[in-house]
Amino acid sequence: MGIRGFGQAVQKYGVFSSLSGDSVVIDGPALVHRISDACMKLRPSTCGFVCHPPYSILSQMVIGWLDELKRHNVNVRKIYFDGYLPPSKWDVRRERLLKQSQNMKALMSSGPSGSPKTPQDAFGNLEASIALTRIDIKSSQKLPKPPFMIPAVLEALRRSEAWGHLVLVVPGEADMFCAQDVRENGGTLLTSDSDLLIQDLGKGNVSFFWDVVPTDHTSKELGIRACKMSLHDINERLGLINLGGLPRVAFEKQRTRMDFDTAVQKARDSREDTLNSKNYRHFIEELELKEYIPRHHAVLGILSDLDPRISEVIIQTLLLEEAELNTSTLDTKTQRGPETLSIFLPVMIENRDKKSAWTMSTDVREIAYSILQSLINQKASKIIEYRTLDPTTALAGREVTIPEPEETINSCVHLVAILDQLAQGLPAPDLSWLGFAVYLDVESSISEQRPSLSAALVSKAASQLEDLDEMYSWDLIHFTAQVHACLYSLRIQKQILDVAVFMGQDLPTLVQELHNRLASLPLIAEWPTVESMFDLLSRFGNAKGLEKIAGMLGISSIVEAELSTNHPEPRKRQRGAGEAALPKGSQQDTKRPRSINPFAILSQAAQDA
Repeated sequence: MGIRGFGQAVQKYGVFSSLSGDSVVIDGPALVHRISDACMKLRPSTCGFVCHPPYSILSQMVIGWLDELKRHNVNVRKIYFDGYLPPSKWDVRRERLLKQSQNMKALMSSGPSGSPKTPQDAFGNLEASIALTRIDIKSSQKLPKPPFMIPAVLEALRRSEAWGHLVLVVPGEADMFCAQDVRENGGTLLTSDSDLLIQDLGKGNVSFFWDVVPTDHTSKELGIRACKMSLHDINERLGLINLGGLPRVAFEKQRTRMDFDTAVQKARDSREDTLNSKNYRHFIEELELKEYIPRHHAVLGILSDLDPRISEVIIQTLLLEEAELNTSTLDTKTQRGPETLSIFLPVMIENRDKKSAWTMSTDVREIAYSILQSLINQKASKIIEYRTLDPTTALAGREVTIPEPEETINSCVHLVAILDQLAQGLPAPDLSWLGFAVYLDVESSISEQRPSLSAALVSKAASQLEDLDEMYSWDLIHFTAQVHACLYSLRIQKQILDVAVFMGQDLPTLVQELHNRLASLPLIAEWPTVESMFDLLSRFGNAKGLEKIAGMLGISSIVEAELSTNHPEPRKRQRGAGEAALPKGSQQDTKRPRSINPFAILSQAAQDA
């Protein structure tokens, strides 16, 4: 997480030397964040708060940066990404989410009409080079980061012939696995995290991204240099051998917020009993690599194909079962923390005066959470979703009930029917995936007896009203967030199904059909953006998309649906027109032995379907 001011103080003890010919490991999330921040820094000053580098361009910048290392004979050994963050980070993550949520409120206050439109050439001058990570990114602006940038870049790296085989999503924190790699194999660790300066890397070194530079044109040696920092060398130069070294300095600096030189002197003056104190031992324990999942566990074979957030909820599910088997009660003080199944959903730019953009697709994620239960014996009945936070909620997430298998398979059938009808009724894949988000929005508006946001935007697009504005309206921004939430919810489904299949679960045929249908999900880089949404909505309107959805919902028109008062109860998991009911054989036989697989009770139904 970084120690304020520590890295800058230690850097003066580093030594610039050639990186060409070296073997390096890379802290993947740190690199993506650094390059994303640099891209944002280089955008025109007239850009609004929705103006992010497209995921395709961001991925090109990351891959181009890596390519330049390769061209200068730097051997990239591995690129690590977080696949699970430990319980000790839970409160920090919630605090960060609270700050992000407060920043969103500030955006709405500063831009009540929306965001200025993005210039067409906003990122046209970006060049992929080592210089990107050297850009000073300090800024007073608290702009939201692209919410899906880590999985988008991961997706691009996996598809790269040069880099795909080097990417690892690990069952823990990426920086800890980077440190372990360098400790065992030597070389240099490239990161932006000052915490790694206090890791024992053996004969290895740490270098920060902003200290990786091409050699000067006057130099006799062409290549890349970096400021390399060695824990053991710096401890010796500071006279801290056998006194706790830099970890002791970091402990004092973090605990009392003293300056670096004062912390060094305090470490020199420290007594042995200080090094044995409970607080110091706990600090050192946090620096150790923790093995949450045994190295022989089958799930490790698929983690690198997953998004970090999805990897995390899968690992947490496996760990919670073990915890529940080993204890009869859970600490009630941590029911919203790691001892309850939880997931942090990406924070998107959305209208905080409306329901969360994630709300429309909650049912879609419920299917995924239910399928996830097929991996374990001990079934969770709920999951806590962290979307946005408010101080008045005591940092609480939103509890989502996980449906039973019978309900889940019925939902799978209904979902496949919706996706198939949209694919058949609309002329292009991007319109059918947009149509799914519109379908959920219209269905929700009917049950809640309110106007449909998507229908209003399609109408505006048809009349070209939105395109004439100088701003992206909050309605357009919010609906774009809803579309992304729908697509990512389907992505969660798809990847959890990937894991279930990989782990050898015997999924019913009807669930397998959903898995097959989700294989055509678009890449994150292909998702519509606020900038492209107007044209997409216009095409959707021209393709009679609203009429198609009205027919699927059994209503004469969307306008009529908005004014309808015939839906006093919210519509949830009802079968669509022409959708078959489940066979009688899907009911659980109480005489059968309990199975590990919650879908086993549906296997006969799948065979009969």
